[in-house]
Amino acid sequence: MNAPLLEVRDLNKAFGNVVTAKNLNFILARGVLTSVIGPNGAGKSTLINILTGFIPPDSGEILFQGRSITDEPIARRVRQGLCRSFQVANVFGHLSLFENIAIPVLAVYRKAANFLRSVARDDEVRREVDKILERIGLLSQSHVPASALSHGDRRLLEVGIALAAKPKLLFLDEPTAGMNPVERTRILQNIRDLSAEGEVTFVIVEHDMDVVFSLSERVIVLYRGHIIGDGTPEQVKTNPQVREVYLGEEVA
Repeated sequence: MNAPLLEVRDLNKAFGNVVTAKNLNFILARGVLTSVIGPNGAGKSTLINILTGFIPPDSGEILFQGRSITDEPIARRVRQGLCRSFQVANVFGHLSLFENIAIPVLAVYRKAANFLRSVARDDEVRREVDKILERIGLLSQSHVPASALSHGDRRLLEVGIALAAKPKLLFLDEPTAGMNPVERTRILQNIRDLSAEGEVTFVIVEHDMDVVFSLSERVIVLYRGHIIGDGTPEQVKTNPQVREVYLGEEVA
């Protein structure tokens, strides 16, 4: 039997008297598009930060592909395939889209010592960058500076940068924040398509319930560091405790 992609065992984290993770236990299976939701202060961002190595837990264990990564640094987790994006788009505005993607591609291929020379002369790198840009729908803008992109396209580029690291599990932190309806529809369809390819398992932290319930196969609900709901979107919608403390009439 294959090990879960990610397993969390008895995870705890507090900042003084504020508990952000309390005896959390759950697994993430390969290929299941999951959303993590909860009110402000529920512990969503803290959980992502712990799982991806940005802050340490107070206690508990994290296993990735059957191996403990609880004490491993961020870079080692990324090399194993555990990656994330952030709430604010994090791209190099003065570089082209091609160059933004090429940087992590070169790092993966261990060819980053001479950036310009490697990109100019390496057909393998160029093919990989073009493939990623095509997957996120931005190949036609390959040589456009990232600073010229719309907000929605910047978020797509950030997904592409994350994909360049060859992730097996990718956390997206509020991927539709600040988008207009057209941009939101585009990135959601892109995430659906990428998830359907089966190479990357996505976990999304999101406040927009329309996004959560239209996109997710599984929803985990956090409240004050506890999991109060975990199941399909329909199961979460009808969970009495979730409705009482979070969703309320929003899903009526």
